[in-house]
Amino acid sequence: MTLTAFSTATAEALRGEDIESGRGKIWSAHEQWFTRVAEQGEPLLAEDLAWPERFRRISRALLRFWGLACLRDGVDTALTEMLSNALIHGGGGAIGVRTVRTDTGVWIAVADNAPPVPPTPLLDPDAEHGRGLLLVAAVSDRWGIKDRSMHGKWTWAFFSVPSAAETEGAE
Repeated sequence: MTLTAFSTATAEALRGEDIESGRGKIWSAHEQWFTRVAEQGEPLLAEDLAWPERFRRISRALLRFWGLACLRDGVDTALTEMLSNALIHGGGGAIGVRTVRTDTGVWIAVADNAPPVPPTPLLDPDAEHGRGLLLVAAVSDRWGIKDRSMHGKWTWAFFSVPSAAETEGAE
């Protein structure tokens, strides 16, 4: 297992840089990478299944620190779905998780090695899988998929900063 933290120097270099058109300037960023333990195509091991909860804890701490705990439910849902997709369908290898606070909201992204175009969601109402990206779309303000410079993709979701009236009593 490999885990590397986003360096302070890299965070400083990104601060103020535009990310995705219309999302604002970066105020703070956190990024971590890990490698799934199970080989691609093999069932996930307990160590692999623990990653979504670990990253939910990290994102919750960041949201509290940024004063945006009111975004927790949506961020938890989107992050869990995107991480689960990366673990199950991500092509093996390293998986990255990026959480970014901008002047207009919070951007979360998960990188994997799978091709940039995900399979079309299943339309069968009795199917057990195929609704993850629909959930991401439902809980976020915007979401998308972006090619990675080397190979694979970033799947991202954006959550706008709510107005003061919306956040009263939400934390």
